[in-house]
Amino acid sequence: MGRWKWKNTYKYNLNILVLFAIISLFLSACNTAPTVVRGPPPQPVNLPFLRLEQAGECYYIDDFLPTPDSLVNGKTSNLYLRYYTYWNARYKYWSEVGIMLAFYSRDMRCWALFEEYALPRIDDIK
Repeated sequence: MGRWKWKNTYKYNLNILVLFAIISLFLSACNTAPTVVRGPPPQPVNLPFLRLEQAGECYYIDDFLPTPDSLVNGKTSNLYLRYYTYWNARYKYWSEVGIMLAFYSRDMRCWALFEEYALPRIDDIK
């Protein structure tokens, strides 16, 4: 009787081992990593030359600024604010870097540039 029990335990363990090996083979055959496709690098956006606010200066930015990568609108007291971000831009003396332009307005039509930032290059943003 003891020998019969040992054979059944041996067969059971062998079946589990074979089942584990088959599952391992199937799992290793699955490719779960996404395929990375890299295209050409993005072309930088050419931004128009803008100056920081001077007396009476007014930009109608909706008419000429290219579509930004991100745009944040806000309001503080009686001023409207807009922050335009271009991750790959040519602007003034910054060449092909990220740029953030900050504008303010009182009437949402005439905007004045009050801050410009060069943003560090971050690869693989999207």
